[in-house]
Amino acid sequence: MNKNKLLFSALLFPALVWAQNTSQITGKVVNSKNKPVATAKVILNNGESETYTDENGIYRFNNISAGSYVLRVDDPEVSKTYSFTLKENEILSYDFMQSLSSDAYQIMEVNVTASRKTMPSSTLRLGENLLVTPQNIQVIDQRLLNDQQILTTAEGLSRNVSGVRTITHQEEGSVGIAVRGFQASNLRNGMDVSGSFGPLREDMAFVDRVEFVKGPAGFMMGNTQPGGFYNIVTKKPVGREKGNVQLTLGSFNLYRAAADVERKLSKDGKFWGRLNVMGTKKGSFQQYVEHEQYVINPSFKYIASENTNVTLEYILSQNNFQGGFAKYAYGIDGFKDVKRSFSFSDPIMDPTRSWEHNVYGTINHNFNENWLITGQFGYVRSEMQGESLYAKYNSIALADDPVNKRIKGDVNRGISINDALNTSTIGQVFTRGKFTTGNINHNILAGLDMGKKFYVADWSVLPQNVGPVFNIYNPVYGNLKKADIPQYDRSQSLRERGANYITNYSYTSFHLQDEARFLEDKLRIAAGFRYTSTVKTSAADKGAEVKNTAVTPRFSITGLVSPTLTVYGLYDETFQEQTGRLLNGSTADPSYGKNKEIGVKKTWFGGQLMTNITFYHLTKTNMLTAAGVDNPGLFEQTGEATSKGIEFDLNGNISKNWSILLNYAYTDAKVSKDNNPKNIGGMLYGTARHITNGWIKYTIAQGDLEGLGFSFGYEYQAKRAAWPVVTGYPYLPDDYFTLDLGVSYKRDSYQISFLVNNLTDRYNYVGFYPGAWSYSHYGWRATNPINFRMNLSYNF
Repeated sequence: MNKNKLLFSALLFPALVWAQNTSQITGKVVNSKNKPVATAKVILNNGESETYTDENGIYRFNNISAGSYVLRVDDPEVSKTYSFTLKENEILSYDFMQSLSSDAYQIMEVNVTASRKTMPSSTLRLGENLLVTPQNIQVIDQRLLNDQQILTTAEGLSRNVSGVRTITHQEEGSVGIAVRGFQASNLRNGMDVSGSFGPLREDMAFVDRVEFVKGPAGFMMGNTQPGGFYNIVTKKPVGREKGNVQLTLGSFNLYRAAADVERKLSKDGKFWGRLNVMGTKKGSFQQYVEHEQYVINPSFKYIASENTNVTLEYILSQNNFQGGFAKYAYGIDGFKDVKRSFSFSDPIMDPTRSWEHNVYGTINHNFNENWLITGQFGYVRSEMQGESLYAKYNSIALADDPVNKRIKGDVNRGISINDALNTSTIGQVFTRGKFTTGNINHNILAGLDMGKKFYVADWSVLPQNVGPVFNIYNPVYGNLKKADIPQYDRSQSLRERGANYITNYSYTSFHLQDEARFLEDKLRIAAGFRYTSTVKTSAADKGAEVKNTAVTPRFSITGLVSPTLTVYGLYDETFQEQTGRLLNGSTADPSYGKNKEIGVKKTWFGGQLMTNITFYHLTKTNMLTAAGVDNPGLFEQTGEATSKGIEFDLNGNISKNWSILLNYAYTDAKVSKDNNPKNIGGMLYGTARHITNGWIKYTIAQGDLEGLGFSFGYEYQAKRAAWPVVTGYPYLPDDYFTLDLGVSYKRDSYQISFLVNNLTDRYNYVGFYPGAWSYSHYGWRATNPINFRMNLSYNF
């Protein structure tokens, strides 16, 4: 390959705009009696484009770029999918036929590889339709993310899944997501990258989809939290020459531009490249809180043969933000005691700089139609350097104090250093296959997972007060001078300065599962186990090695009652080494989790809509929670926590005009054992007893107004736990509620979307009561007031 050509293509990806052509894909969908099927959804390349059949069963995709494609009908009674290569100015025609209902069980097995909403990514290792998977798994695809104009994982991603809650904290740096009351593990491309600091919260510029897995699922994904995890699937080449550019404007001076371009880099079509770039500058409703970020994400795929391919990806993400812990508001008489725009920040403060390097590689090989093997590695290096202006611990005047010349609300401000480094190095090899013994079909999943994580930080609090006294009820900004800000001594390396926080942690894990299928695969019984060995060193253990091992089993039974209805039961355990220094100076102990779950899944409207209802009970030992904003990097550990509840999810389309997402969760997550009897019965910090969310979109599918869409969404959380929970105060006094409305128009290659969030301008927040970490006051983080976003998008 010409080296200059490759370099030129990589540098000019975002600027390439290729001429339109007249390539077309068309065909007809008929039933088993050769009658046309109207309003059937036809999907191109796993959801990148879609259309519906007309009253004569005819579908068309116009102005399609040359490239490789997979075509399917979103109907469980259509067994075939077509893979083909389209040339410029070529017209191809493929017809589809529904099968007889007696063949539906076999069809379900054949057709799962192409459904975006009912098929998880390959990084989850399942290779199975979600309808017949004995676990509550929800997929959030790119189209839903675009409709809701979600830009990062910290911006309401959790609204799309039952029983999931986002805890607003340091959202410019990282994101706190709780599942079933417990902190969720963070995976990228199926690899656990969770750490004491990092990874940085993901920007949607490099995210293809997000998958939420409820419960441990340690048998397939490593040592994860018992409540569940979310898996970020990044964008990679898919074998189609395409491009997209977007411009987003919004409230609080939001300016954002992004580009996504994929091109064939070799004449034989075996080498593909994709580049995603993004730049954002954004303010806040809070004073002197802002951030700017950019992302560069090139990825390459080499198709060595029909059975082997290699993917390599790099992500650089940098975010400079101002605010930090200064975004917390304090009050003496209750929550919402000060105006929503309040912060402890000041215009003179320099931004904190955080950046992250990610490298991923994957090799896939199919031995035959029954067996495959996948190997992948990942490296994530998350760094942060900066400062945080905040209110000094319990320095607030709770009442007028004439003797000390202080009035109610006076507080001293201080500064802490925000320097941290977290690395994760992960390797995985797994195989999936099937064989038969007599009348029993066996599906095998086995793999080896290894990882090494390192963490060090300097959260030093400088002793002197910064500037004059600050009053929360009459804040005065702009009085600080550079002379008021203490100078940091960074002459020593971060390892020297953060010696008390250094932690090294590594693990090796092997897992094996056999799912035996009976009665023509309608009854499935699975048994598996995972063996995990961990080694860690930390300052809390005076550098001594701490080793732990565990064997965690998994059992499930699944019944395919009909082609559209599945019931299952599940028992699963998890073991997770925990890194971090406790508030008392010791190191964190490992946690163990046990989950018992039963569920019912059903698809409707020809497979276009899926519903799940789940009942679960899980237990976790050695719960680990942050020790407060004035103890950054430190944790507290309780004895045992339990979570039980009911979850309901509905997601999909009910016609070619209507798409709907609706979920509800009842979650009873609380401390069940603790050294302090007063803590028993207290809610877990990530809990809201009742959570329900909805998102409905209506799109005009034909006529002069074709492509015009209207969206309506809401979020509601009742009986929310404070963070942390304080004895005698089980809930925050206010429920959480937002109402969102949007309108969009899509025609040909163009789309414009306008969305208003929190239409009622409700003052929402998360926070803590006096007594939390021995504070003498209330503290909270306000979330966004009414705001808008407008997005312009062009595909080429």
